[in-house]
Amino acid sequence: MNSNFHLRLCPGARLLTEGEDWLIARGLESALRHRAPGPAARTLLQSLVEPGGLADDLIARAQAAEPEIMGATLYYLLNRLEQRGLLSYGLVQEGQRLATLEPMTPAFRLVPLEADSVAPYRLSRFATLRRDGEHTLIECPLGHARLRLHDGRLAAVLGVLASPQTAATLAADSPELTPATAAGLIQLLMSLQAVFVCDDAGLIPEDRDPALRQWEPHDLLFHARSRMGRHDAPFGGTFRFVDQLPHAPAIKPPGPGRRVVLPRPDPSRTGPEFFAVVESRRSIRQGGAQPLTLEQLGTLLWHVARVQSHRPANPDDPRQYASSLRPVSGGGAMHELELYLTVTRCTGLEPALYRYDPGAHELEWIAAPGAATQGLVNDAMRAAAMEIPPDVLITLAARFARMAWKYESMAYAAILKHVGVMYQQLYLVATALGLAPCALGAGDSERFAAAAGTRYHEETSVGEFALSGPPDGRAE
Repeated sequence: MNSNFHLRLCPGARLLTEGEDWLIARGLESALRHRAPGPAARTLLQSLVEPGGLADDLIARAQAAEPEIMGATLYYLLNRLEQRGLLSYGLVQEGQRLATLEPMTPAFRLVPLEADSVAPYRLSRFATLRRDGEHTLIECPLGHARLRLHDGRLAAVLGVLASPQTAATLAADSPELTPATAAGLIQLLMSLQAVFVCDDAGLIPEDRDPALRQWEPHDLLFHARSRMGRHDAPFGGTFRFVDQLPHAPAIKPPGPGRRVVLPRPDPSRTGPEFFAVVESRRSIRQGGAQPLTLEQLGTLLWHVARVQSHRPANPDDPRQYASSLRPVSGGGAMHELELYLTVTRCTGLEPALYRYDPGAHELEWIAAPGAATQGLVNDAMRAAAMEIPPDVLITLAARFARMAWKYESMAYAAILKHVGVMYQQLYLVATALGLAPCALGAGDSERFAAAAGTRYHEETSVGEFALSGPPDGRAE
């Protein structure tokens, strides 16, 4: 137990009573039951709620309520709370709280720091700084805690730690910090796994770890925060905006563009056997001389994304939101993905940018060919090393609010999973039709938003799929 920090129960931790027992609860994995605590233990627990204090001061206050109790017993109680991630650690200087470290999972452990340490330390490249309400947060996906800054001057200290610093040099470069406070800040940052001891070459462990060297900071943060295990944020279908914002409609309302009615497939026609389609699925980057036809395009969209049935929202229960059933699966029946088609060559359809209306099974005209749509096609050709443009570039755009209204922490991750599901459905249907399909790994979301006239943060591209007519040798 470190005696240099101001201890309190973590935000979100509650002190409850159950008969003679006292419970300290912070989620199912962080609960601690203290059976029939005596006056000292009750005083200690109540003091951790408010006002908190240094460990020695908290123990002294508790012993005053029960003089015969041994200090070791109370330190053991503090240690049990620490082991379950129930304590926060405040960095205080001259009575002012500068920062608070808040464990996010029971896996958190406070890293010890020798008082006379002269080791150099350096900031992890995975550490991030952002605003949270009125405070600034430092987080790192390598750890299990966050550091809340109450004094904005500490943000500048992080910049100093971009190069190796000892506690002494950090204090010297940061006049607002005493040497003891600088050492305490380093200890909290080390416990956050945002700072590490560096070697003579100025490298920290992540610089020599083959696995970590291959992670980019934004990817690792996205992975850690959109999965459970390394954070305490609400997760899943929390419906956080149910009482604040209306939910986006299940089917995007039609726009002003003129409409193209798509042919519907003949239900009496049968295609190849399913497992033959699965086994023959390939990425084909170039179609043949025969262009894609409007009938083929209509059949593909019919079997991939049309609305089979629509369930309207329940006006008496906003959690029963409008949803739809479609051939492609979608978590929560949300179907937040919209299909936009940049058509360059299709028999029966003029080149343009269209949006597929899955409810009406129609194409809605968005824009005539131009520099913006040509840029989308050029990006696709570069992404797939194509020599000629695809007949149709299908852009998958997400209506982000449709997912974020219900899901928390995992909304964007779920969108990307849906992109993968959509890719597979497009592949299988295109293969069954004898067409040339190819999923793409990259696209320009800024360029797409400009071309389609959507707001970048409201609806923009998250995936691209190239489609052309039958490759030579497979034309019908």
